[in-house]
Amino acid sequence: MKHFPISHGAIFLAALLAAGCEKRSQVIEIETAATETVSENSGETAAKQAPNDREPIANTAPEGSSMDPSSNAYIVFDGSGSMAGQPIEEAKRAVAAFVAGAPEDLNIGLYVFDATGTSGREVVPLGRGEAQRKQIAGEILKVQAGNGTPLGAAINAGSKALIQQFQKQLRYGDIRLIVVTDGAASDQREFDESIQFARKFNVPIYTVGFRIGNNHPLRRYSEAYFTANDEKQLLGAMNETLAELDDSTVLDF
Repeated sequence: MKHFPISHGAIFLAALLAAGCEKRSQVIEIETAATETVSENSGETAAKQAPNDREPIANTAPEGSSMDPSSNAYIVFDGSGSMAGQPIEEAKRAVAAFVAGAPEDLNIGLYVFDATGTSGREVVPLGRGEAQRKQIAGEILKVQAGNGTPLGAAINAGSKALIQQFQKQLRYGDIRLIVVTDGAASDQREFDESIQFARKFNVPIYTVGFRIGNNHPLRRYSEAYFTANDEKQLLGAMNETLAELDDSTVLDF
């Protein structure tokens, strides 16, 4: 086998070619990394610039779902100790009258906290019809003032009930949480969390401050806030919470 001498020029040329390949490889790697970075940043930018479609409620369809444009009102009734005496009796009559006079196709639910326990409870789930109205009226008459004001638990339960109903209606119709209260929440931490939950899922809160004027924390977070100092004003305020109902609309959250 013959051995051909390798000149210094050939060695220099080979070194240049190797360096060029290495540099080209580095350029390709840098370009690839830059492309990946741009893609990631573009995704972040797109996410930041994506319009808020205001539809945080998952588009699910629970069993038994059907297209239904009905409106839904879930009432939170404050029967705390500060309502004892004339206030609770006036409030019970006003809420009962409101339920009796509400639109026939309105789904109504009732949540109460009173002397029966330290926490509230849903006494009548959302529903409609004459039997539903009579059941709510009967439960309202049973309310006895006592204990604290767990508004946080009540708002949380009411929001979840309305969200579930909204999903069952295939996201058609209207939902609103109506809170009748005479004082601030006794479960402040849960109150704060429940307010954030309601706002996240766009559950509109309509508050009637009974005998407390405008000085209530819910005023900041309510779609509408009303004041009432007697039975007549309370009934009028509750009727106002339904003033904008339009059962033919489709909610665009």
